Order: sequence, then C-alpha cells, then structure tokens
Amino acid sequence: MPVDVDLFEEHGEVAALWPDRPYHGRTVVCFDRHLDLKPLAPGGEKALRATRDGNVSPAELVRRLPVRGVPGAFGLDDFWSAAAVVAGLTDLVWVPSWRSYAGWQAHAVDSVSLIRTGGTPTEPRTDGCCLTVTLCGVRLAVVPPDLLARHLDRHVHMDVVTDIDLDWLVDEHGRFEHTAQDLAGLVGVCGGALAAMTWSTRSGFLPAEYRTVGTDVAARLGLRARESSFLPTTPWPEDLMLHVHRGTAVPGPGPAHKEGGPEQGIAVALHGLAQAGLSPGRAEECFERAAGYGYRSSWLAYKIGAARYALGDHRTAREYLREAVRLDPEDTLGAHARIMGARATLRLEGPAAALSEFRALGAELPLRRGVWKTVRVLASAEGDTDTTRAAEGQLRLLERLTVPGAAEPDAEGM
Repeated sequence: MPVDVDLFEEHGEVAALWPDRPYHGRTVVCFDRHLDLKPLAPGGEKALRATRDGNVSPAELVRRLPVRGVPGAFGLDDFWSAAAVVAGLTDLVWVPSWRSYAGWQAHAVDSVSLIRTGGTPTEPRTDGCCLTVTLCGVRLAVVPPDLLARHLDRHVHMDVVTDIDLDWLVDEHGRFEHTAQDLAGLVGVCGGALAAMTWSTRSGFLPAEYRTVGTDVAARLGLRARESSFLPTTPWPEDLMLHVHRGTAVPGPGPAHKEGGPEQGIAVALHGLAQAGLSPGRAEECFERAAGYGYRSSWLAYKIGAARYALGDHRTAREYLREAVRLDPEDTLGAHARIMGARATLRLEGPAAALSEFRALGAELPLRRGVWKTVRVLASAEGDTDTTRAAEGQLRLLERLTVPGAAEPDAEGM
C-alpha cells in the first residue's frame, strides 16, 4: 500500500507538519528553484517562539496570501528561517535547478549574497561539490543537482529528509528544465523520507497546467500524493501572480470599491507590478490606489524605483527605493533596493555620500561582490585608504570562494 506524502499549494504550508518535528536531528535536502531563506520580518521570531509556549501550531502564523506585508509571521519565501526557530531545522541542503559548470561557485555565492547577516559571521566555504555558509541560524549548503550524490557522500552524516517545490522542474518561462524522473531519481539518491511537496501555482511559479506533475513524482517514488493545502483561495484570478512574475499584460483590476479593503489593495498592487517595467506612471497610480485601500507594497515600490532608475530619473527612483526599504527592511528585495538607492545617491550627491551608504551595505551583505567593488572604487576616489584595504581584503576572500578548498575568512563580518 503506497504511503501518503503531503502536497501543499504554497511552500510555507509545510509548517503544518512541524509539530511532528520532521527536521529534528536530520539534514533537510530541498529541491526548489528559489532559496526560501531570509531574515524574518520584525516581530516574526517573537510570534513564533510564543507558539511553543501556547500549544499553537506554527501553521496558524503563515501569511494567508502569497505576498509580503500582510498579517502573518512568515510565508512562502522565509519559512526555512521560521523552521530554524520552532521546527528544529539546523542543516539545510538547497538543490537549485541549475547544474554545475566552470565557475559555478561564484553563482552559488551570488545566490545567497542578498541575505542580510546582521553582522553575524557566515563562515563561507566552497569545495568541488558545494558552497557552505551559515545564514539565519541555518547551516546551509548550496549544491547543484549533478553534484548532490558527491556532497551527500562527503559531507552529510545525519539522516536525511527531503522537501520538493515542484517549480524546481521548470524555468521562469514555464519550460521544463528537468523531468519528473530526474527529480525522483535525485530524491532516491538522498534516501530517507520525503516530507512534503509543493505546487507553487498559487504564487505564480508553476503554471497551472503542470499541477499533475506532483502525483507523477510521488508515483515514481512509490508514494501517493495527498492534497493537504489549508490556505484560502486568492481573491484574484489564479494566473495573476504568474503574469506578475513574467511582467506580462493582465486585465485591469476592475472598478474601485470603497469597502474593498486591503485585499483589493493587494490586487491593485499586483496589477501595478505586472506593468511597472513598461509603464512606471501607471504603476505609481496603482501604488497610490493600493495605499488608499490600506496596502503599501514594498515589491511595487521597488519595481517603480528600478523602472525610474532605468529612465534616468534618479531622484524619483531613490524615493521609491527608500520606501521599499522602509516597508520591508529584512527582505532580499529591500537589499536590492538599498543597493540601487545607493547608486542613485552617487549620481545625485556624489561619491562621499554614496560611500557611506555602500559601506553600511557591505557590513550587512559581506558576500555581495558588487557592493565591495563599489566600496573599493569610491573609497579610492575619496582617498580613504583604510576602507580601500578592507574592500580589497573582502574581494580577495570572495575570489577564493570560487576555488575549491577556500581559505579561512580574513575580513570582518564574514
């Protein structure tokens, strides 16, 4: 008789399994197109810790909608950080969808470089099969799928439990990069139990026509998929988030209703996101309309800022980018916004003011190569030899991380 495996709509819903402590004393191997690890939003950790004392399931704190800035302590993009707080997660192997190639270690470092460290040492290392780094209280390994067997043999000494986000199978355009058999074979290499699978259709990462792939993967593993999603349906068309991620045209959000509330504000913001690149003016209108319903979108603010920056309107760009940071300072999107905002400062106020912003960014993002390159250039231009030397040291360390057997860290903050 096949064993059931839970199949969720959205990745954060795996929190429903956490009371059973599926990660305790185990290494979690996660197949996912995206790394869902970043600092929790303000108040998130405190709310999660309270669940341990009040016999409340962490699943009660999952955001009910697939966007940030709505009630909830965590969601689809930061649930692994939540798992480190309340679910016993200590070791995570992230298997991205891209395969190894010459110099892949630089890609791996870049993929984690926007996760704020809060000044905590990250202890990065690379070898022939992985990047390892400590982030958000988790010992993380980034391992391309073709190197997974080697990594497990060399570095994993605990029992393994696997987790699958089915968007791993497709690229950002909805084209298959891997087959169901590829995925099942890799899960078989891991051994141990399969904890859960996720569609990620509701959040726009897996096209709806591919939803049957979940039962296919389960069957290839001798399992039976059990639909276990508990989140409500979204108050907008199912394919809206898919259009948002692809930046393609969507129908208008419909007439305004005074009683619409935050949910209508979110729908308006999502429509603004879908057209921000081509029409930042319309996106700005959507931002203000959404705010009128009580929802201020950091994502939309960032997109408007990026579009205005590309058009050379650096002052307006910086205003929106700073608003994105103010609304959600812990998000990796906020880190993007800070970097672009600092570039706008360079154009508006010159190198001295920009150096101050980039130096602060370097302290929070020690693995972000572009930040340290800019710090070096600006510090040299300003005659700041101490900062120039610090930047050069950090860049040497980052360069060594692209070579197997990286040396010990020699720069503060790493």
